[in-house]
Amino acid sequence: MPLNLPASDRRLVLWGFAIVLILIVALAVKSANQQESQIPSSYSADSQGAKAAYLLLEQEGYKVERWEQPPSALPDDAAHTLLVLASPFILPSDEEKAALQLYLARGGRVLITGRTVSLFLAQADTVPESMPGPDWKTIQPQLLTPLTRGGAIRMAPGSYWKQSSTHYLVHYADGERPVVVSYHVGRGKVIWWASVTPMTNAGITAPGNLALLLNSVGNSKDTRILWDEYFHGFRQSLGAYIANSPLMFGLLQCVLLLGVVLLTFSRRSLPIHPAEERSRLSPLEFVETLGALYRRGKTTHAALEVPYSRFRTIVTRHLGLNPEIAAEALVQALRNRVGYKKGDGLSGLLSRIEAVLRQHEPDENLVLQLTQELNRHMQNLNLLEENAIHGERVPGARARAN
Repeated sequence: MPLNLPASDRRLVLWGFAIVLILIVALAVKSANQQESQIPSSYSADSQGAKAAYLLLEQEGYKVERWEQPPSALPDDAAHTLLVLASPFILPSDEEKAALQLYLARGGRVLITGRTVSLFLAQADTVPESMPGPDWKTIQPQLLTPLTRGGAIRMAPGSYWKQSSTHYLVHYADGERPVVVSYHVGRGKVIWWASVTPMTNAGITAPGNLALLLNSVGNSKDTRILWDEYFHGFRQSLGAYIANSPLMFGLLQCVLLLGVVLLTFSRRSLPIHPAEERSRLSPLEFVETLGALYRRGKTTHAALEVPYSRFRTIVTRHLGLNPEIAAEALVQALRNRVGYKKGDGLSGLLSRIEAVLRQHEPDENLVLQLTQELNRHMQNLNLLEENAIHGERVPGARARAN
């Protein structure tokens, strides 16, 4: 059933959708003009991607597949597998790092590039380039090994192997700084490149780079090559992926627009209720006004003296006593004539009230407490009702009650 919206609401909705459409188009144009991705993913056809290397290995008959699972899912029979970690940028957890070590111990091989190798493999130790540049360098081989059969290579190293020893075999070096190193871990083997350049779409065509890739993979076509994409972003949840994409801003804008529409529509469509006003005839208005008057005038004595004098006046009139009678005698008269059994507490209360009235600046909280206790005694003696009856008997008088 169509909504019968007022003309102003329809215009608001149309303008809102028009603004959202303009923003979506602007984001699409901005995304198209963004720089190419720097992630060497096998899915990426950008210059820094590695799709060409992946497809080349596939065409050459290698058993290559994209690996989008955690290291704990690597095959137990790792002797004929190679895991390619092309400059992974998502850092591994301790469990994932331990799984990689276990994979190597079972005989698996790892081809890893970039400066983050030490975060994935415990035996790796690299030092970053102090001033890395985009220009490729021609790197000469150090030894005649199966990896150096293609001759010199071209890459832009971002880090170097920290030190060489008999545990590591240096295949290529930029001067005295190793850039291609291999070493054994248990029954497995690690091959490290200082840069991912030789396997990128732009760098694989440089002299010697394709040969380095094929020599690192090996000649056996029975080797199962697992090209890792797990550490290129597939480990993230759907929520994390959306949060890092322009789609998040589009969703926020839609939510904001929806909130504005609901707010404006609901405020004009809900029933109209008169504003609640406090009655000026409220019984507490007199009490609050009197309390504010005492507070502004700083007459705390009066706040206690008035109810105390009222109490004495009512009791002495009721018992026919002298208004100036002492407090103890007044309480004794209440015991003897009225049979008031709570006279002990009343005697102490009256003594405390007279002591407080002699103070220069009595405490407000104490005054309030004494007034409340005195009022309870008046209620027990039914003096409030007596005061009301007396007020009705006097011509022109009005009964008062706290």
